[in-house]
Amino acid sequence: MAHASLSLGLILLIGIFSGSPAHALERIRIGLSVRNVVFLPFYYAQEKKIFEKHGLNAELIQIRSDLQVVGLVSGEIDFTPVIGPTVFAIANGMPLRAIAVLYKAPLFSLVSPATVTNIKSLEGKQVAVSRLGSDSHRYGVMMMENSGVDPKKITFIQTGNTTVSLAAVQQGSVAAAVLSPPFSGDMAEKGYKILARSRSLIEVPWLGMVTSRQKIEKHPEVVKNVLRSIREVAANVRRDKPGVVAYIEKSFKVAPRVAAEAYEDINGVIIESLVMPEEQLKSYLDKASSRGEIPKPLTVGDAFDLSFIRSLK
Repeated sequence: MAHASLSLGLILLIGIFSGSPAHALERIRIGLSVRNVVFLPFYYAQEKKIFEKHGLNAELIQIRSDLQVVGLVSGEIDFTPVIGPTVFAIANGMPLRAIAVLYKAPLFSLVSPATVTNIKSLEGKQVAVSRLGSDSHRYGVMMMENSGVDPKKITFIQTGNTTVSLAAVQQGSVAAAVLSPPFSGDMAEKGYKILARSRSLIEVPWLGMVTSRQKIEKHPEVVKNVLRSIREVAANVRRDKPGVVAYIEKSFKVAPRVAAEAYEDINGVIIESLVMPEEQLKSYLDKASSRGEIPKPLTVGDAFDLSFIRSLK
């Protein structure tokens, strides 16, 4: 009997140290369009093992935002932060839901060489965006409209990603580019001009957490653990400025001042509760419909399910 007990004890120890199924982390795949500081919460959660703390093995996959929603439906990825493309996909019949709102405004800046006198002078010229129809394009148009510029007089150049847009404005092949942190802060540090910032325009649900209805129905505990992870990251961002700035500086290889500016951009829009008021969500959907950005009107319940995040203790 003693021999049997010893064998059982060894088996249990071997199971613990070899990562047996009983102790395995739940594997999830999160689609991100580009590796930059805008998606800080996800890289931070992975590096600081916050996902692991909540029982998750998160793989961060770089994939274009419009393809992320397709990946959610096919099961190739499990979650994505992009709300704009998701709303468009839902209006076109895709079975998706936004389950949290992480940022209450977009983080784009319209950046030009210092020789550009003002935003109005961009009319008749070329402006770089990552992709036509992307958030950089949409909010680039909004920044121009808000400043009295006719976007129809602008030629938007599709570069493929923010890094190429950055190179285009540096090389002078475009008059301006729509950039996000830390690129915008880095360019300002080098003497380029910030003509407009999108976060001053409007409060809208920009980034959050999106998944498929199937994931919500079949794996509700995984959904909750993802939300617990992101909520913890949001709290850390708010409460540990020195640590997060140091992380940005090291992880994204930027100067201390650029890292601090990127932190302020994110801290200015991050929602610690991951919940946005229903009236703001309704206004966002109504305006998307009236501008023709989605093919049919949507109710808040069509696009958002914040019941999980509200239920977490």
